[in-house]
Amino acid sequence: MKLKNYDYYLIILTALILFAIGLVCVYGISEYNYLAVNPQWTSTVQYSQYIDGMNSYLYPFLVLLLITLGLCIPKRLLEQDFLIKFGAITLGATLILTFLSGIGNGLVFLLAVMIVMQGFVLIKAIKKSEALRFEKEGYAGRVGSSLLHLGLVVLIFNFMALQGSSFHLLIFWAGMIMITVGNIFSFYPERINALLH
Repeated sequence: MKLKNYDYYLIILTALILFAIGLVCVYGISEYNYLAVNPQWTSTVQYSQYIDGMNSYLYPFLVLLLITLGLCIPKRLLEQDFLIKFGAITLGATLILTFLSGIGNGLVFLLAVMIVMQGFVLIKAIKKSEALRFEKEGYAGRVGSSLLHLGLVVLIFNFMALQGSSFHLLIFWAGMIMITVGNIFSFYPERINALLH
């Protein structure tokens, strides 16, 4: 498979997964509003069942999203043949960890690997490294793409591992800022490049 086709199919797959996550969120909001007719329902067992149910609907799509991001992020650095081997090894380690200690720990491991890799990609993009491969050319587009990916992974990591942490809100907003700045850089690269020069 040529790299261009590889990128195209990853983009389509990621868009479909994000659309499915959006549908789950819309359903969750509708269900919440329906159940909120009783103002005390958040203190009942029904609320716990609602949270568990929504999580169970969301987890499969998060796993798929992590797999696609896991293939997308390192392709900036690795050749395609090595990337497939790297992806297989990482996925294998994730599955073993999932089997031994649960899906939560498996996903947290995969996310941690991705955060390290995407952080490295972002640093190299900021330093204008020619070793990176991007679909878009230009400094702002590269930095924007790197920020978007890192922000998304940070948000998922925060959701999976840090809900009870005192840093939960801080990391959430850090992820949101990265995604927002990444979107601005990605959608208006010419303007950003002009401002930076």
